[in-house]
Amino acid sequence: MVFCGILNPQERILTDVYVFQDIDECEFSKEDLSDMVYTVKLVFNQKLLCSYDSRLEKYVGSDELGIRNAEHYNNQSWKMKQRKEELETICRANARLYIKSETRKGKQPQLHTYYLSLLSRSTKLEMKCHAYNFYPQAINVTWLLDGSEVTGDVVSTEFMDNGDWSYQMHSYLELVLHRGVPVSCRVEHSGLKEPLVTLWGETRSSNVVWCKTLLIIKLLIIINNNINKKHVKY
Repeated sequence: MVFCGILNPQERILTDVYVFQDIDECEFSKEDLSDMVYTVKLVFNQKLLCSYDSRLEKYVGSDELGIRNAEHYNNQSWKMKQRKEELETICRANARLYIKSETRKGKQPQLHTYYLSLLSRSTKLEMKCHAYNFYPQAINVTWLLDGSEVTGDVVSTEFMDNGDWSYQMHSYLELVLHRGVPVSCRVEHSGLKEPLVTLWGETRSSNVVWCKTLLIIKLLIIINNNINKKHVKY
């Protein structure tokens, strides 16, 4: 859930120890602002008297005094008209400015590609490509095997909303690795001047993992053969 915050400063009228607050809030989660909710809360000495909710388009009282005030406000046509207009003039207008200022340059995705695990009873490896903290949502992610695009072995691609107008994406790939054949993840996004490519197996650490993986596969094959021999009856 994204909060635009208190747009109007809290107005406090102090008389000795008495405090009155008029708190305006705008709350939304969708980028098109279609779910915008505007509330006006009247609080006296930290106790809510009544509040206006744009979804109800009226005031609702919280106690006897608040109910009387709510009825009074609801009968003021000019006030109700003003509250309806403020949903657009205060909430949506300021939210658009905020979103524009925060996202006009776009956020470049951060890319990570790595080996996950050896699939059960298989020589295939599962790999995962992460793209983090990018905006806008539109992004193109492809796997490359020796420079050629891979499609059939891509298991799934997941998108997640971070809740702050940034997104993350996870793509899974299953394949049999062959030494010397590079595997890479390529990301194309409006926040990038050129496609971002991460090559797996290029670094020393990745090569170590590749060697260890081959060793694990060989050990599993040996263990499996030994188990099968023990179950053979002569």
